[in-house]
Amino acid sequence: MFKRIWGWLRRPSPLAWSVVFLAGVGVAGASWGGLHAALKSTHGNDFCVSCHEMNIPFEEYKKTVHFQNTKGIRAECSDCHVPAEGWPYLAAKVRASKDLYHSILGTIDTPEKYEDYRLTMANGVWERMKATDSRECRSCHAFDAMTMAEQREEARKRHAEALETGGTCIDCHKGIAHKLPDMSKAFARAFDELKDAAAHADLGKAAYTLETLPFFLEQNGTQAAGQLLPATELAIKARAGDWLQATVSGWQQEGAESVIYGAPGQRILTAVMAKPTVERATTGAAQVLPDTGQTWMPVSLDVWLPKENVAPDITPIWAYARDLYNGDCAVCHVAHTPDHFLANQWIGQLKSMERFSQLTKEQNRLVLKFLQYHAKDATGSATH
Repeated sequence: MFKRIWGWLRRPSPLAWSVVFLAGVGVAGASWGGLHAALKSTHGNDFCVSCHEMNIPFEEYKKTVHFQNTKGIRAECSDCHVPAEGWPYLAAKVRASKDLYHSILGTIDTPEKYEDYRLTMANGVWERMKATDSRECRSCHAFDAMTMAEQREEARKRHAEALETGGTCIDCHKGIAHKLPDMSKAFARAFDELKDAAAHADLGKAAYTLETLPFFLEQNGTQAAGQLLPATELAIKARAGDWLQATVSGWQQEGAESVIYGAPGQRILTAVMAKPTVERATTGAAQVLPDTGQTWMPVSLDVWLPKENVAPDITPIWAYARDLYNGDCAVCHVAHTPDHFLANQWIGQLKSMERFSQLTKEQNRLVLKFLQYHAKDATGSATH
């Protein structure tokens, strides 16, 4: 019987090919229907929280406007995390299979593990949404559907700015449905890595401070003669055991001689000297700035300091500072590029944002210096 059927199918008969075609269509339809049903069964909130790890973000989501609101409209997990259709939809479903793998491993099966991994997970979502212009957000929200005149002043300002600069939803709404990661832990780990790399690097003719450091006027000094600010350039003169002798250079403003700045007219803090130390500094010819009438003088000072917490290259320090700035400031809005403001304008800008920031005072100092050295009116010092 099977031979007769096989022979019948092999004959170039229209009827045979029609049967084959129809059978293929039936199998494909059944397969697609089964796949569609399987995918849809994994689409709802009930499925998402069937892994107990997801109860942590689910409880956070239940406290937000996306779960309960005056209009009675609820956005489910899939509305924000899964594209509506097409290849992006299938790709998201395939990518989600990794959740099963991590569930088996127990990667985030306790609140403590979840918190440790929260930033990694958040960064992955933020990067995908940034790359797709917040596609899932825009399935419900669109700029051209907003009545901006009726929005609160801050929202109206931010939305207008996003339209002008090409910003996207996730730039400002990172904490809209879940608790934000503790960025301070990530920043601390990054700084430890920076310090470790610097400790194992060989110093050349120049070095750069990683943080605010005391300096001394003699080797093995015990009485600090002042402080060096983060990312201050040092010209190495001598090495003696665990100590470095170096020259710090910059500019003094008449009437504020105890402070060394990075450039004339720009309040980029380089070093602060104790009053007795000011007399030890070497100054050059005074210059009067035509725009302000202020008198500035080039200045240099030979100092001693322990060689720890200095790096031979400014590049990784600037990279760390950039990560601090983007990681902290881009949580609430599109972060301005460093050249958006003048060096002195950045002082007020960062000061006004301190109450929203997770950065420490020391981290803020480094970020400010990074922004100032890469500001709109940055001098050649920004290239070091």
